[in-house]
Amino acid sequence: MAEISVTVDEAGRAHLNLTGSTMVEIRQSVELAGLELTDTVPALESIVLQFDYYGRLAGIEVTDAADSVLPPGLLDDAHPPS
Repeated sequence: MAEISVTVDEAGRAHLNLTGSTMVEIRQSVELAGLELTDTVPALESIVLQFDYYGRLAGIEVTDAADSVLPPGLLDDAHPPS
């Protein structure tokens, strides 16, 4: 099973790498901010899904206030970006 790595920068942005590899090329990113559901699920405003060359979900980017979007347990293991 791949290990999920989480990085959080000083501005509160986070990146979840779902592949277990640092050598993944992101081919397409999809912002969820434009969805109708943002009225009822405000966290969607800050989420960007990242897909690899084959169309597989490879990462999730949180563009603002990761501590209000992600579960605390996930952030406990986060480290600064390299």
